[in-house]
Amino acid sequence: TGLMSINGDADGKPTRIGVPIVDMVTGLNAVIGVLLALQERERSGRGQFVDVTLYDCGLSVLHPHAANFFASGLGPVRTGNAHPNIAPYDTFATAKGDIFLAIGNDGQFRKLCEQLDAGGVPDDPRYITNRDRLVNRVALKAQLEALLSAQEAAPLAETLLRAGVPCGPVATVQEAIDHPHTRHRGMIVEEGDYTAIGAPVKLNRTPATYRRLPPKFGEHNDEAMR
Repeated sequence: TGLMSINGDADGKPTRIGVPIVDMVTGLNAVIGVLLALQERERSGRGQFVDVTLYDCGLSVLHPHAANFFASGLGPVRTGNAHPNIAPYDTFATAKGDIFLAIGNDGQFRKLCEQLDAGGVPDDPRYITNRDRLVNRVALKAQLEALLSAQEAAPLAETLLRAGVPCGPVATVQEAIDHPHTRHRGMIVEEGDYTAIGAPVKLNRTPATYRRLPPKFGEHNDEAMR
């Protein structure tokens, strides 16, 4: 579906995405399709076949690369962690850990520069607009990382978020699971010796409940083979 071709470093080879994204998106789209069909049945009284494929769903997540191709006729290139259309929108090294900056507009860029005490950077003709920053993204990244070299990713991210700058420290899986906000959101399920990720959808009247654990390997063999 083209997904591997856009994933990886610019000078590297196509890379598999680190999670089974197509499988997961296909499952979600299947649920959406069933809900659409049930809603339509309420009006028409008729059922219908819901057709959802891995291939179609893989194509559906080629954003913004498919749109860029339709608009320009040019095939996308790999950009590593950088966004193909927006800058700075990338990972940046700090004195302790990496931080991901997701600067989506000129106002956010100015706020970032203010928080980093970046002097004349926001008024540099190379960085005035997003188009300018895209053309000069390599030089901009070098300047920003020089400013970030005395910072630590986690506390800096908190400061920037309070100032309205979208960002986050690059966390490991363990750091994400151990983060207080993960517990606050009820995203860890613990039942006996079983631990897993909880439901990401929160309903205020009928919240998710976990009544039965996934079966152990071979747990239902005798029952299934009767």
